[in-house]
Amino acid sequence: MINQNHPFILIGGGSNIVVSDKGLNCYVIRYLTDIPIIEHHGNELIVSGSTKLDTLAEHAAEAGLEGLNYTSGIPGTVGGAIAGNAGAFGQQIGDVVTSADLISLHGKNNTVPGSSLQFSYRHSCLKETNDIVSSVCLNLKSGHKKTLQKERIDILKLRHEKHPDLFTQPCAGSFFRNIEPSSKAEKRQAAGWFLEQTGVKTFACGGAKIFEKHANIIIKNDNGTAQNVFDLSQKMAQAVRNQFNIDLIREVRFAGPFDNMPPNIHNILW
Repeated sequence: MINQNHPFILIGGGSNIVVSDKGLNCYVIRYLTDIPIIEHHGNELIVSGSTKLDTLAEHAAEAGLEGLNYTSGIPGTVGGAIAGNAGAFGQQIGDVVTSADLISLHGKNNTVPGSSLQFSYRHSCLKETNDIVSSVCLNLKSGHKKTLQKERIDILKLRHEKHPDLFTQPCAGSFFRNIEPSSKAEKRQAAGWFLEQTGVKTFACGGAKIFEKHANIIIKNDNGTAQNVFDLSQKMAQAVRNQFNIDLIREVRFAGPFDNMPPNIHNILW
């Protein structure tokens, strides 16, 4: 029997979450549908938050709609992508969001404009409010179907060459956000570059180590634990802090208790 007062967390694909080896004292609701839920209204798409992000990217390319190809190959769901303002190649999904249908943790439904989600680099206010994205309206541009399909194939090939195979080398994707520029005239600097300079590719903790092709990705073997991943991420951040006096910000989120975690954490997902 479900205890309505018991805490819960909601996840999509769970692709950027590391769950504690100690387990979670809460319900875990996975909001994910294998069959995409997408409506067309001209150049606008209304998409369920439970739809897989890569499936949406494929669908948009097939429909000749431009503005989502850069999300090709990114795991997870549309809802998770909105919450984390997913992006690549200098683009981000928040740029095409016109409105979103949200459900609060207390069950209240609300439709809000995209601007109210306070999108910034790999972030939205949903990470603080924990509102659930039930659906989202995306405003895209007309494009050439064959060109978009070719571009999508090239992006998928590039990801395959630079990223681990999730089925054989489990990982949570890029661990830290890229570094924000100090002025508007500059570009974000890849966190992977700073990590590479510190020599973290030689780092390992138990069954967790750095992916050989990318210094900002942690992979683990069959003996690896979530605590190994946490400890290795701490070593990585400390190395960059020591050498460059920069505090890296995590893109990956932890769920549940970890040894040596910050004392001020009160949320299950942090």
